[in-house]
This record gives sequence, structure tokens and C-alpha cells, in this order.
Amino acid sequence: MSKRGCQFSIRLRYLTTMAPPQLTLTPTEKLFRQCLLECRQEMQGVPGMKDLELRWTGGWVRDKLLGVQSHDIDVALSTMTGLQFGLAMQTYLRENGVKYEQEAKRQGLNSEVNRIHTIAANPEKSKHLETITIRMFGIDVDFVNLRKEVYTDESRNPQMEFGSAEEDALRRDATVNALFYNLDTQTVEDFTRQGLEDMDKKIIRTPLEPYQTFKDDPLRVLRLIRFACRLGYTIEADSKEAMKDKSIHEALRIKISRERVGTEIHKIMAGPDPYSGLKYIQDFALYAVVFADPGDAYSPDGEIALRAYDGLKRILDEKSTICLGLKPKQDQVLSWFLAAYVPWAESSVKAYNAAWEGIRATNAFRRILKESIDYRPDILKAVELVNINKASRADVGMTLRQSRETWRSHVLYSLLCDIAAGDFTQAVDRYQKFVAFVHEQKLEDAHTIVPILKGNEIKDALGGPKGGPWLKKAVDIIAQWQFNHPKATKEEAKEMIASKKTELGLG
Repeated sequence: MSKRGCQFSIRLRYLTTMAPPQLTLTPTEKLFRQCLLECRQEMQGVPGMKDLELRWTGGWVRDKLLGVQSHDIDVALSTMTGLQFGLAMQTYLRENGVKYEQEAKRQGLNSEVNRIHTIAANPEKSKHLETITIRMFGIDVDFVNLRKEVYTDESRNPQMEFGSAEEDALRRDATVNALFYNLDTQTVEDFTRQGLEDMDKKIIRTPLEPYQTFKDDPLRVLRLIRFACRLGYTIEADSKEAMKDKSIHEALRIKISRERVGTEIHKIMAGPDPYSGLKYIQDFALYAVVFADPGDAYSPDGEIALRAYDGLKRILDEKSTICLGLKPKQDQVLSWFLAAYVPWAESSVKAYNAAWEGIRATNAFRRILKESIDYRPDILKAVELVNINKASRADVGMTLRQSRETWRSHVLYSLLCDIAAGDFTQAVDRYQKFVAFVHEQKLEDAHTIVPILKGNEIKDALGGPKGGPWLKKAVDIIAQWQFNHPKATKEEAKEMIASKKTELGLG
């Protein structure tokens, strides 16, 4: 356990049995708190403001207890909607904003305050709350009322009503995300009566019965996986069992937009422990639900993906040579994304479509995935030639030139495919030899090679024929020749290409 974690554990054991935890605010947080409280005091005439209780909620409280700085704060409102309070805050700042701007500048803090923005609710996709956002003093702020969810027989989507702080806490995804910081008492409030203890024991669990929690909002399954990986916590047993339920999987597939699924997957892949998150997804039989195209009958084998994850993790943990050559840590998200789509190695078109329909992957990621599959036969051939000591500089150079600047990702994907299909050590040894060849022959920038002859010079060397499809082939022949003759002159290149007239269909 880290020193910070040890200190937190000792402090928490004391606080959970004695007094509510106290938090030390940064100067920016103190100024923001002051602004909120003074707005409430000055705007008493606004309906709901008089009895308003202000709390900071969720991730900010959790991270603060862990000693991690957060620049996102959710403000929970007891008697007003986020829009009502946001408009009142905006009115207040029009008259008093200069005071806070000057104080922020005096302390050397960020003094910006932007206009409010509204993010609409979308109950059909399990986004039940309208959210009001604003950026103040460098903090991204969301204003939202405390709520409870009321379900009826007529609708699968809950009606959102004002609720108490306890009702709001119990409807959240995890106990460790259900902690509040009361701006008046300046203490942490644990209305689930489990959040602080679960932080101490490093447990992720739902405040209420997990099956119903996930049924109400299936995205919570992926969120809990993400938080478990980010925090290094263990998912509680009952929550794990509910995550495996097929009806929850179907609800996740139908109710949740693929954009929101993709956002959670991206955060898992970008986090401190992508391997555990992706393994959880496979262990809970969620692989096809998450990554596949819902409209395609193709059923990917998640066990193949798991072997790719195992291989990538071992490469990152153990194989410094291959890491130096392929640099999988340089773009961590891309590397894990490619590993996730190894089961699609037989069809670049299906992979390209699945990456969009499943997790709304970016065009750039999908292009790299498609090319990784399309170019894999050429990569395999080049790797084999190197390993039987029959590769020329041109054999490897032309393969990398085809892949352009993303050659490392293409080679990594091919390696992960080989690992998933066979022996880890044998596959890595073969690719390490290939990467060593690339380094020894100074081919890392093979994709940047500029043909020694320009188009007009090629035409002149061949007797002045008109342009046509033959020209691209001629350029490739010159590039291939250059790899084997790096110090050649233009005259030598002209002589060589002139000898290829018949091969180019010009003889």
C-alpha cells in the first residue's frame, strides 16, 4: 500500500467510528464555495433559494478523500433544479462577478466564468437528468437537483422527482460515488452508511440491490468496472453476479446509446489498468454486447480477445525490446483497442463496421484497424523472410512504406493475432527479430522515403510516354530499388527504370 493509501486507511478507520471526515479545500475550491453560499444569501427572493442546501457530490468527494485533485464538481441542490439555480447564479454574477474575479486574480487563480449550458435528459437511453453545466474558476461544474426515481407499470423509464439527500445517494451507481460534502457543515456525509467503509476496504458495490440498480441503468455495469480498475478496488460478489445476468446484457444493448458505451470503454482503455477492465468484460460475458455490431449475426470469440489482452499485458510488463520497437505505451488506448478487435482478424470490413456500431470508435482508429487486417499478409511475409534470414532491406522497407506512419500499430496487431493463435514466447521472439532488423537497417522512417526521380524525370528516362497507371508502378519500383541502393545517384536510377520498360508495359 502506498504511503498516501496507508494514511487514508488509518484516518478513515478513525473517522468512521468517531467524527465526520473533514476535507481541506484548495484556494480555488474555497472561492467557489464562498461564491455559492453568498449567491444563496443574496438571492433569497428566488423561489427555493431560502431553504436550499448545497452539497458537492460523487467523484470529487471520493477523489478528495484519496488525495487526488479533481477539477470537476457536481453541485447537488435540495430545493431547486439545476436550471433554476444556474440562472440565479448567472444573475448574481452579473452584479457581483467583478468581486470574485478580482479575488481570484489577487490569489493568482483562474478567474474565468462562462455562461451556463443545458444538457437535455434522454430517458430512452438511461440519461434521466437534465444537467446544467458551467465553468467557473477553472472548475467544470454541473448543477443538478437531489432526486429520487419513481417507476410505474406503464413505463420502463423512471419519473424524476425531488428527493432527499439519502434518496439521491441510494440511487447512485456505487457507494464510493455516493458521498456528499455539505457546504454549510463542511463535512462528508455518507447516507448509504457504506461508502466510507467500502473505501477503506477497497470495495466497489451498489448502494441498493445490484440487479435492480443495473436494470434501471445498465451503463452502471461498465461504470463500476471502470471505477474498480481506476481505483484498484474489488467488485463485490453480488454485484459481479448481477453483471453476468443476460437480461442486464440485453438492457445494456437496447437502452444505452453506443456513444455512451464507447465513452466508458475509452475511459477504461485510457485508465491505469485497462487489462483488468477488459478482462472483467469478458468474464461477465459482455464482450459481444460491448464490441460487436448489434445488427451483425457474427459472434466474436471473446476468449481470443482475452488471449490478446494477456499478450499485450505481458509485452508491456516484460518485453522492453519489443516495447522500444513498437511503442505500445505511446498510444495506450489504440493498443488496447487493437487487442479488443483481434477476433475480427479475418475480415477488415466487419471489424471496421463493428468498431463503429459497437463502441463508436473514431474514424482514425477504425482506419488503423482495417489497414492492420488488410496489410497483415504482407507483414507476415516480411516477418517470415527476416526469420529465415532471406529478407532484403527492400522487402521490409516496402512493407513499412505501405503502412505509412502507423506501421508500428499494424505490426503490433499482427503480433497480437499470432499470440492469440499460438505460443507467446515464439511469437514475440519472431517479431523481436523483425523489429531488430528494422532498427539495424534504419527503416523506422521507411514511410517517409521520397523517390529519387520525379514524375517528369521518370517519363524522360522511359522515352516520354504519357502518364497512366504504369507511373505508380514505376514509382514503387524506384522506391523498392532505393531501399537496396540507399546511396544511388539519379543517373543510376534512370538507368534502372529504363531497364524496366517492358515490365511496365511500355516496351
